[in-house]
Amino acid sequence: MKLGRVYRFEAAHRLVSSKLSDEQNWQVYGKCSREGGHGHNYEVLVIFEGDPDPVTGMILDRAEADRRVEERLLRRVDHHDLNEIIEEVTTGENLAWIFHGWLSEVFTDGARVASVELVETPRNRFITL
Repeated sequence: MKLGRVYRFEAAHRLVSSKLSDEQNWQVYGKCSREGGHGHNYEVLVIFEGDPDPVTGMILDRAEADRRVEERLLRRVDHHDLNEIIEEVTTGENLAWIFHGWLSEVFTDGARVASVELVETPRNRFITL
């Protein structure tokens, strides 16, 4: 059984790789590499997978799931500069994988994190498989 929960946060970032020159960063990331960065209103869909509890009929306690996501992910990123938190280039692809890893560490009993979908803009969605 799978269950999806949606969470939202706002954060800034700048797409820039330390392995590239300023000119190369501009060629790869365009305006998203500008000094000062930019922000997004992100949406994160976390898909949990597990067997329903025979007593409650649920694969996880939603309030407990929300508490763990708040503690492990949202408090770390909401209204922050992601470049100050994450050592890799803060592309949507990297963020989705990193968030998946962070959340998987705190969902080890019962339902597990099956995938994370990060919505950066109406046109950009990044889904871990």
